[in-house]
Amino acid sequence: MIDTKVRHWLPAWFGGRRTPETFRPRGTSSRVSRLAAQYDAEVDAALQRLWPKARIYHDREFTHDRADFLLVVRGRGVMIETKVKSDPGLFRGSTLPPLLDRLERDGRRLVVLVNQGDPTPARDLMSTRLGDRGRILVWSGPHHDTDLREAVEALLDQTTRHA
Repeated sequence: MIDTKVRHWLPAWFGGRRTPETFRPRGTSSRVSRLAAQYDAEVDAALQRLWPKARIYHDREFTHDRADFLLVVRGRGVMIETKVKSDPGLFRGSTLPPLLDRLERDGRRLVVLVNQGDPTPARDLMSTRLGDRGRILVWSGPHHDTDLREAVEALLDQTTRHA
């Protein structure tokens, strides 16, 4: 689906910032959808803060088989997927298989960021499917920037070029 609204993409061409609601159109105005849009904006700000010279690409469509962001640092890419949970329970990763299928075939690296909860079950799923090319962590603000930097840099430092 192509975003045909000029007011959404024109400001970005001229250095303007998009509002969180325009990152990815979502079908509902539910609380989780609003939290997801806000979380995407916070993650975008963190990526820009941690890697100011990097290129950051946003997926404009909401899909299950493509990551939300592509971060390109020093010529190497890492896919970034954001997941918003409305409760602090376990994150099992039940929505990850379509994305993992695609990245498994492509050989790309992936970091999944969850806003809260325990991602241990999803870590097991990711390590089974992507091995050392995937990381999952809880990121809920600048106090978790160190964890985010370490996860991304570990994937960027891998000797084989996956992306």
